[in-house]
Amino acid sequence: MGVRLLCRNEKGNVAVLFGLAIIPIVLGVGVAIDYGRALTVRSHMGDAADAAALAIGSWPGLSEAELKVKAQQFFTANYPPSELGSAGAINVSLSGDDIFVSVSGSVPTTFMKLANINSVDVGATTKVTKRERNIELALVLDTTGSMDSGGKMSAMQNAAKKMVQDLFKGKSTSDSLKISVVPFAAAVNVGSDKKNESWIDKNAKSDVAWEDFKSGVKVFDLYDDLKNRKWEGCVRERDGSAYELTDATPSSGDSLFAPYLAPDEPDDDHDDGDYYGNNYIDDGDCGTSQSWKRKPNACQRFTGKYDNATVNSSSKGPDLNCPPRAITPLTNNQGQVISAIEELQPKGNTVIPAGLLWGWRVLSPNEPFTGGKPYDDEKWVKAIVLLTDGENYVGGGNGNHNGSSYSAFGYASEDHLGNKSGSNATSTLNSKLATVCSNVKAKGIQIYTIGFQLNSSTTQNLLKNCATKPDMYYNSPSNEQLATVFSDIAQGLGELRIAQ
Repeated sequence: MGVRLLCRNEKGNVAVLFGLAIIPIVLGVGVAIDYGRALTVRSHMGDAADAAALAIGSWPGLSEAELKVKAQQFFTANYPPSELGSAGAINVSLSGDDIFVSVSGSVPTTFMKLANINSVDVGATTKVTKRERNIELALVLDTTGSMDSGGKMSAMQNAAKKMVQDLFKGKSTSDSLKISVVPFAAAVNVGSDKKNESWIDKNAKSDVAWEDFKSGVKVFDLYDDLKNRKWEGCVRERDGSAYELTDATPSSGDSLFAPYLAPDEPDDDHDDGDYYGNNYIDDGDCGTSQSWKRKPNACQRFTGKYDNATVNSSSKGPDLNCPPRAITPLTNNQGQVISAIEELQPKGNTVIPAGLLWGWRVLSPNEPFTGGKPYDDEKWVKAIVLLTDGENYVGGGNGNHNGSSYSAFGYASEDHLGNKSGSNATSTLNSKLATVCSNVKAKGIQIYTIGFQLNSSTTQNLLKNCATKPDMYYNSPSNEQLATVFSDIAQGLGELRIAQ
């Protein structure tokens, strides 16, 4: 019996020893779990502090106290009360170009309470250096006829001007900011002063330059023939995959930009009886007295009627659907940008890819506009703000042989729009827009898009996909909301400029 008791006592000793040993093991595992939670909380806290520092780093002209208020707002948005750990107030301090943001807090423990440790202190500190990258910005703005209704034009002008003033930070000129204004309708006006530039196809070297007439006809010669109209500055888009939807440098042949001349369309007394919307010169006998040769297509292509002719309507003519205002190239002068916005005038149909193409080309280091820095220059960031109030539209041409009204892509019947009918050409223009968006973003250019009181869900989706990120697309703001949209974009542009 004594032996059995001794054995039982030995078993009891082992159990006691095991019980004593398991306590530090459990505590050690618990400490690891609590510590892991603390590390997770600190990581989330650091991410929120980074976001706050980056945001306030792009906010100009605020005092240290004001920066602290803004930082707290951004931190709270990214680190809500539902997080595991509690956070104290944000601290902000400035030292030269450096902004320091710090925050501290605590994480309640679970297992470590066994050792009378109820919480673990955590914290995060981040620094942003305000070495601002320079910015090149193209404002690609819809100036089509529909912008003349409902106060949309003035709302756009006021909102855009306020953004420009904010970006210039009260200075008349800037060493770190250049802005271009690109008005667009069915074409883009590059400026009549560009007539003698080497990239203008003044000698009809490209197929596009003479396709509306006959081989060898020079558009500038036809303008010279007219008594009361001169070339306003619009150009046709180029043909071919190597040039059409690109910023390829124009050098010769099809790479050149043909001057824009919307042809005089046939008089209403032709054999087919169709209506033509841009009839501005009397066809006469179209070069022959034989009535059977007075066919609409032949009379439209007949160039003799331009000789010494007077354009008989201010609302029609060779510059139909051409924006009255030319591109303002990249400039660091605030006054020039403001004036360009104030002078915008609504006119014409909507061809969005033409506008975006020229927004790209003014930022490009290549001709025609060479003001843009090289794409790989890390000291500069390039961005486009694209606003439109309508879908791509060139009309159905009233059923006549052209198939559409005239635009930078010519007539629908000439196949640049992929269809013989202008009523079906919208889908082709939409496809071109999607391609241009991809090509622009491939160059590292940031794109903001605004569908301004836009009803077309197809165009809304195109603009959403065109924007660099989903939150850089703005869907159909009202006149009153547009100012807030442009202010938000100005803030986003400021964030793009910060080099962390």
